[in-house]
Amino acid sequence: MKLTTAILPALAFGLAACAHGVHSHDHAMTMSDHGDYPDKLVRAATGEMVDNPFHPVRLLLSNEESAGEVTIYEFLLPPKSPGSPPHTHSLEDEYFYVLSGTLDVLSNGATLRLKPGDFAALNRGHAHMFWNGSDTPTELLMTTTGSSFEAFMASAAPRLAEARPANAEEAGAVIGQLAAEHGIIISMDQMPTEAARFYAPPPPPEPEQE
Repeated sequence: MKLTTAILPALAFGLAACAHGVHSHDHAMTMSDHGDYPDKLVRAATGEMVDNPFHPVRLLLSNEESAGEVTIYEFLLPPKSPGSPPHTHSLEDEYFYVLSGTLDVLSNGATLRLKPGDFAALNRGHAHMFWNGSDTPTELLMTTTGSSFEAFMASAAPRLAEARPANAEEAGAVIGQLAAEHGIIISMDQMPTEAARFYAPPPPPEPEQE
C-alpha cells in the first residue's frame, strides 16, 4: 500500500518527535499499564480462517493479541452476496477499509458504495449494514473494538450446527438471538430496497419430472 505525499511529511514529523523523546514519560506509563503483546506477522494467504457461515473471513489479529483491545479481520465477499443484515451495535465500533472491489454500506440512513482506498467508521448506536452488490469479489479489512464481536463471530457456526435450523427463517432467528446476547440488535425493517434481493431465501427447488 502506497503512502500519499500528504501523509509522508506528517509521518516523518511524528517519527522525529518520538526520536527526540517527546512525551517519553507518558509512553513509559502506557507500556507499563498494559501487558506484553509481541509483534505479529500474518503472511498473505495464511492465518486463522474463521468458521463463518456467511462468507470467507480470516482473523488477522485477535483481541487477546492486542493491547489496544481490537480485532482485525479480512473479509472476502463473493459477487452479488450479502454481508450483514441491518444491525446496531451497543458494545463495539466497526471500521471498514476496502482493499479491492466495491462495498455497499448502509450508513446514517443512506446507502453508499465504497471503492478501494475508502474507509468507513460505523459506530455503535447507529444502524448499518454491508453487502457486495457488484459483479466482482470484494476484499476488505474490518476492525472492531472490544471483544464482544469476536466472541459473536466465533459462536455463529457452532450455534447454527447445534440448532440445526430447517430453513433460512429459522437460521435467521438463531443468529438474531445470538446477536442479541452480544448487544447487537438486528432490524430487518431498515433493509434498503437495493439490498433486499441479496438477503431473500433461495427459491424452492422445482419438482422432479416423473
